[in-house]
Amino acid sequence: MKKLGRIIISVSELMENLSQIDAYLSDDNEEHYNNVRKLIGNGIDFVVYKSRGDNHFAPSRFIGYLQNDIITHFIKNNGKHGSKTTQAINKILGYTCEYDKSIDKEYLVFCKKNGIIPRKMIKRKRKFWILDNDSNTRYENEYYEGAKQQVLVNKYERNPIARKMCIQKYGCICNICQFDFEKEYGELGKDFIHVHHITPISENKGKSYKVDYENALIPVCPNCHAILHRSNISIDTLKDIVRKNRR
Repeated sequence: MKKLGRIIISVSELMENLSQIDAYLSDDNEEHYNNVRKLIGNGIDFVVYKSRGDNHFAPSRFIGYLQNDIITHFIKNNGKHGSKTTQAINKILGYTCEYDKSIDKEYLVFCKKNGIIPRKMIKRKRKFWILDNDSNTRYENEYYEGAKQQVLVNKYERNPIARKMCIQKYGCICNICQFDFEKEYGELGKDFIHVHHITPISENKGKSYKVDYENALIPVCPNCHAILHRSNISIDTLKDIVRKNRR
């Protein structure tokens, strides 16, 4: 079992964890997606950073540990300590987190938009470090690229009902190469699968639309998913390629 990492000590380590938060927010794994929303809802101190032009909120207790991940973070009694991570981020950024009424309102809007239930603040107030323009530019240019690849595939897929219906119809296996994560990895792979949009969502130009889970979505493994987007080929064509290479 992976142990909790040390407290972060540099801007680059902080930004790597911001990228991890962004990746989870765009994750095709519903458990990861729900857990990161829980993290953000329970947070008190946040780094506020630009992602796709909007302010996002990363809780200090998660991003304050080196190369943190959801599974490790949610282990009980593993040494997490919010005051330590807050002190570390104060030192890294060179200023302390503070309450900001307008940013707090923006946080609540962010929560509502993403289906996050924010912690009720009775005697305390949420506090924020707001990244400056230079830091935001550095993040988007140097650290966000990895998360952006996941967003390209998954970000607009946030209709969990359509996703579930699609998997119920076609099964939780790759419908191109037939890879079964649960069969290969046991409990670790249970319920893990990507869901591919047969018609690229970018063609809708950001407009909302009703998802036809039977004809517009299909479960695929990450490898086949990446090839579909990389090569811009049809599902049937990729199936033929896989069959030919297995003979």
